[in-house]
Amino acid sequence: MLTVGHQSLLVLLGMAGGLAFSIGAWHRASRRARALAVEVDTARAEMEALRDETWALAEREERYRDLVQSQGEVVMRRDLLGRLTYVNDIFCETFDRQRPEVIGAAFVPDLPEGERPRLLGSFAGLALPPYRIRFDQRVMTARGPRWFAWEEFALRDEEGKLKEIQTVGRDITDRKETEERLAIALDEAQAANRAKSQFLAAMSHEIRTPMNGVLGMTDLLLDTRLTPAQRSYAEAVKRSGEALLAVINDILDYSKIEAGKVQIEEAPFDLRAMIEGVCELLSPRAFDKALEIAAEVEPHMPLRLHGDETRIRQILINLAGNAIKFTQQGGVLIRARLESHSYTDDRANIVIEVEDTGIGMQADELEVIFEEFSQSDQSHARRFEGTGLGLAISRHLVTAMGGTIEVESEPGRGSSFRVRLGLGIAEPAAHQRAPLRGVRIVLLEDRPVLAASLGRVASLAGADTRLAATGDEIVAMLREEPADILICPVDTAEGPGADIVARARGEVPDLAAIVLLRPQDRDRLPALIGQDAAPAIFPALFDGYLVRPVRASSLIARIEALAAGERRGAARMEAIEQYAEEKAQAHAAPSGASADWGIALNILVAEDNDINALLTRTLLERDGHTVRVARNGSEVLDMLEMPEPVDIVLMDLHMPGMDGFEATRLIRALPDSRSSLPIIALTANAMADDRQLCLSAGMDDYLSKPVAPEALARALAYWSKRRSPLGHAPDRGDAELKSGVIPF
Repeated sequence: MLTVGHQSLLVLLGMAGGLAFSIGAWHRASRRARALAVEVDTARAEMEALRDETWALAEREERYRDLVQSQGEVVMRRDLLGRLTYVNDIFCETFDRQRPEVIGAAFVPDLPEGERPRLLGSFAGLALPPYRIRFDQRVMTARGPRWFAWEEFALRDEEGKLKEIQTVGRDITDRKETEERLAIALDEAQAANRAKSQFLAAMSHEIRTPMNGVLGMTDLLLDTRLTPAQRSYAEAVKRSGEALLAVINDILDYSKIEAGKVQIEEAPFDLRAMIEGVCELLSPRAFDKALEIAAEVEPHMPLRLHGDETRIRQILINLAGNAIKFTQQGGVLIRARLESHSYTDDRANIVIEVEDTGIGMQADELEVIFEEFSQSDQSHARRFEGTGLGLAISRHLVTAMGGTIEVESEPGRGSSFRVRLGLGIAEPAAHQRAPLRGVRIVLLEDRPVLAASLGRVASLAGADTRLAATGDEIVAMLREEPADILICPVDTAEGPGADIVARARGEVPDLAAIVLLRPQDRDRLPALIGQDAAPAIFPALFDGYLVRPVRASSLIARIEALAAGERRGAARMEAIEQYAEEKAQAHAAPSGASADWGIALNILVAEDNDINALLTRTLLERDGHTVRVARNGSEVLDMLEMPEPVDIVLMDLHMPGMDGFEATRLIRALPDSRSSLPIIALTANAMADDRQLCLSAGMDDYLSKPVAPEALARALAYWSKRRSPLGHAPDRGDAELKSGVIPF
């Protein structure tokens, strides 16, 4: 039997066990509670992140919705059956539709009458990259007809399958209306430009027609006996007429450039000959102002280049003509050189410089000098007249040929215009030689531009060249070192050139001498070479002469001949023979066909203006031709039916009744040899396409009024033994016609 003590112990043990069990249970419960708390915190964090994502998603959706709604473009989506699955508010506003009524339905916008239908959401063209279609369409909207630029693109699922088409339409009505206004404005501008060209052509014709009479009759008047005062008045009339003609030509050239009608044509040409020709053309103008004009082309220059010779000549005439106008003392030099003295096998960079000793320009004037109607002197008291178009025309032409033009100038020290052009090489430079090597030359430098230019040409040919400013300097030079040849003008600042030669021969008795003449000084040549009864005035001290402006080849040939021993006797006889030949040519018949060919032609002139008809008849009859005049095309055809022969027809274009174009067409249609008569257009038109119009109409050549007698004579001389290849009965014996080559 358990005692009380044992019982108490058992109770205590039971209580201890229960307490231990309770403590374990509590620990387990605490661990579970902590684990649950962690899970709760995690769940709360996940819920918070989910709420954040939901809020961000809603915000992005709202932003996207606002973006779609606010961009002002129509947006719609279609399913594969063409039913709308989404439209934005702009769609609803544009087409005045409610969203519920269009979702799930097909939609095709109404089109204005005449608009070509185009099915939106047709899937056509969306199967290939770039999976987009763009087109413009005019549709009916709540605000009436509007232009939309539609863009459709395919929407695909994750597997790449097409599920929807999204169409975005931007209202471009304002742009379309602007384009239409611009198109209308362009048409109006083109119409105005055509009207301006027609006006200029008409004005050119109306001005050139009387100008032809003024200049032509003045030339005829100058060929008659006149008192000095009468000749002065007639020459003033001619100069004024030529000045007016130059203004007209400038305006026409500028209008052609502005209208984009100037075409650059390339053909082989001789740059040296062309530049020397420009100098000779402008020399009378320079000599009238007591100026010199000279040309220099470096020896390395290719013999022939590919380029537009006519346009390059026009540029140089503009530049050199301006230089003469703005120069009061000294002269003008046209110089051509290769840039860097090198070129490729087929192309060369050419630099042409026109330098003068004129008034020069201020820096601010250089900035605007190439602008239209700009002149360096814009004041009311300006000394130099002109349109201010010459340099602008030159700049346009240089640019059209891919070149550049620039100017350097200082007030009182002259100007230098520099043109750079890249030109093809038709014939390379010849092998360089020094034909004047060892020849000692002294030049009188009282005309610095001329003397310096001749000195450089002679030096490049191998000569030992020295320049002297006065006769005293020449004597001092010769005393210090003898020379072989002296070159000086016929008239110098110190007096007759013969006096300087006489003083020089006092130092070097065997000194050869070349005199420089102006063209108008030729009449003094007999006295200069000892063929006059007044040797005291012009001693026979010159061994040869050169006419200014001097060509480089002439200078070298004359010096080379003298250096080879052709002195005093032989050289002087050669000069006399050359002079006699030139005088014989000058006193021969004028340069018409009869003078050149010995042929008196039967010429039919179609001209409705009485003064021009009289002028043309007089010029032709003076050259020995037989002339008949018709007042229109009908009279031309009637005269061709007459038994009198006709060799050439000079055809005016604009005549009453039947004009020159129609008359030419009918002549070419004649069944006999008359259809092959040479027809030369003689017209006051001078626009860009006039020449081509005449040639296309069946005419063989073209002369623009006022017609220079020399140009008329050359044309008659060429066609005097030829038949036109444009008729039915060409002269098969003419080799040129057989070849199909007709030089105009």
